[in-house]
Amino acid sequence: MELKWLFVGLVVGFFLGWLPGVGDRSIAADSSGCMDWLRSQHSLDYPGHGCQGYSGALESLAGQGASAIPLGGSRFYIAWFPEGWESQAQRVLIVTLHGSGGCAERMYRWWARPAAEHGYALIALQYAWLNEAGEQVFSDAEGIYADLKAIFTSLAEHCPLEGAVVVLHGFSRGSARVFELALLDRAEDGLKLFSAFIADSGTGLAETGGELPEFLAAAPPDAYAGATFWLYCGGRDHGGKTCGDMRILGPWLEEHGATVVTYRYEPGGHGIFSTVRPGGPPSPALIALPAFISSLKE
Repeated sequence: MELKWLFVGLVVGFFLGWLPGVGDRSIAADSSGCMDWLRSQHSLDYPGHGCQGYSGALESLAGQGASAIPLGGSRFYIAWFPEGWESQAQRVLIVTLHGSGGCAERMYRWWARPAAEHGYALIALQYAWLNEAGEQVFSDAEGIYADLKAIFTSLAEHCPLEGAVVVLHGFSRGSARVFELALLDRAEDGLKLFSAFIADSGTGLAETGGELPEFLAAAPPDAYAGATFWLYCGGRDHGGKTCGDMRILGPWLEEHGATVVTYRYEPGGHGIFSTVRPGGPPSPALIALPAFISSLKE
C-alpha cells in the first residue's frame, strides 16, 4: 500500500512540475516544434459541431498557422502560437470560451488580431455540440475544466508553456462559466492554471433570475483569494441589465478574496469584440483589455 501511494505521489509530482507557474521542470520545446505537433494533430472531422456558418473559417485555419485539435466527440480546441513565442521575455496565453452561439471559430476570429499584435498565444475551446436530435448541448463547468486539463496536459509536452501568464476569457455564456471555473481552478485539487479571469458580458445571474448561483452561494469566504478578475459590460447590453449584474457580483468577488477591475463601456453592447465596427479603430474597451493583460506581467 505504501508503495502504491509513493507511485501516485511521483506521478502527481511529475505533472505538477510542468504546469504554468508550478515547479521548476524545464520544457525542451520551442514554438516551431509546438506548431509542428499542432499541425500533426489538426483535424476537421467534427460531425456534430453545428457551426455550418463557420465552416469556411474552420477550413482556413491551417493556412493561418492555426490548428483544430480533437478532444473527443465533436469537442475540440483551436490553437495558435506566434512564431518565436518561446523567446519572448514575457509570454501570454489566452484561453477563450464561446457563448450560446456555440462556435470556437468566432472567438478565434475575435482574438486573432489582438493576439497577433501583442504576441499572445491563443486557445479557443469548442464545448458545445449537437446531439442526435439536433439540439445544442453544452458542457458544464466540470466538463469544461476536464477538457482544459486535457489541453494543458498535451500542450505542455510539446509547447513552451513554463512561466507563461495564462488568462481565461469567457464571452456571454462562457463568461458566466468563468466564475465557476475560477473556483474549480483555485480549489485544493485544482491545477492553478490561470493567472487571471476575464468575464465578458455575462455573470450567470441572468440564468438564475437574478439570484446568486448555487455554486457561488456555497463558496467559502476565501474562495477567490489571490484571483484577479476583469469584468466587462456594455452600457447598452440588455438595457444595462448586464452592468447591473456586474455591480452586484464585483463586490461579492472582492468580499471572497478576489482583486476585481470592472470596465463599463457606455456605448457598448453585448461583448467586447462584437460591437466594433469592421475595419474601424479599436474601441476604448479594446485598448483597456490588453492594458489589463499587460499589467499581469509586471
